Order: sequence, then structure tokens, then C-alpha cells
Amino acid sequence: MTAMNGSEMKVSKHEKRVDEEVKQLLLDIRRIGNVPGSPQVKFGELFDDDNVQQFYEALVGTLKSAKRRGVIDFKGQMLLKGMHDSVIISITEQDTVPTLA
Repeated sequence: MTAMNGSEMKVSKHEKRVDEEVKQLLLDIRRIGNVPGSPQVKFGELFDDDNVQQFYEALVGTLKSAKRRGVIDFKGQMLLKGMHDSVIISITEQDTVPTLA
């Protein structure tokens, strides 16, 4: 096993943070959406939640990462506060979070 250099350690640390945020995102969607059998939430409700605002470094970036991994889905490529408040974010059938590592 080889030792990581400084930039590899930063990437690894970033990947772990993204993994953590994607896992928390799924919990937050279920908590805020509170729709039995259909885990989903409106973007505006998610964005305005106090816990969400305190936890995520960049919610929109976390949403894009989660969508790329196939664990959530929403219409469009990026969501903007105000313009996309009513867009539904749904958890896909795939309930495990693939990691980058």
C-alpha cells in the first residue's frame, strides 16, 4: 500500500464529505417530504429547512452529485431558489448510496 500525497488526501477527504452529504440528503428528503411510500420533497421546502441550511456546504452541488449517482431524480440539470421551488426531488428505487471511492 502506498502513502497518499497531499492532493490525494484532499481528494479523499472531499469524496468522504460528498458521500456523507448524499447519505444525509436522502434522510432529509424523507424527513421533510414525509410522504409515505413516495419519498420526495419540493426543492423550496428542502432549501428553506433550517437543518439543511446548516449542514450542507453547497446544497445544489450535493443534489447534482446525488443525481449523477442515480439516488435521486428531479427535472432539469440544476435547481435555483425561487425559480425552481416547486420542482419535486424524488428518491429513486435504488436506496443504496454508491460511493466515489
